[in-house]
Amino acid sequence: MTLHRPICFLRSIRPRLLLSLALSLSLAACAELPRLADLPARPAASGQGADRLDDAAISRLLRETPQTAGPALQSQITRLLALGKRRSAPEQLQLAMLLLARAEPGDAELAQNLLDGLPSRAADPQARNLVALLQRDAAQQLALQQAQKSAAALQKQIDQIKSLETQLQNRSH
Repeated sequence: MTLHRPICFLRSIRPRLLLSLALSLSLAACAELPRLADLPARPAASGQGADRLDDAAISRLLRETPQTAGPALQSQITRLLALGKRRSAPEQLQLAMLLLARAEPGDAELAQNLLDGLPSRAADPQARNLVALLQRDAAQQLALQQAQKSAAALQKQIDQIKSLETQLQNRSH
């Protein structure tokens, strides 16, 4: 029946190759791979201060950043806002990212202000690119908020004109 074909297939493979394949598969199955969150952060190079943005600092802050909105996000924002002027460059970047994710009124402007001095403190091109990307995001959010304000003002004017029109029609009747 169907068992004949697998047996023929196994006979055609050399026994040593089959043994090494089985050993490799069993070792791979037993191996326990570390999770990304459990990996230690790479230490910064000795010439760089803790206030510089580099690949290791960005990786560390991405691990520490809450991935969903809620109390964890709000408490992280509150903690970083409380630091005031004592925020390091990675903390400024993290706060800007959290504010842009929260997207409440005023957050984009604050994020833009936080990101203004960061390109000069970035140690590598990837960090500068991330800061530039977040600056564009903040600028787009500000432009969107301005467009929404303009649309709301225009809608208010349209509603006032409609109201005046109905008042004039009621007077003429």
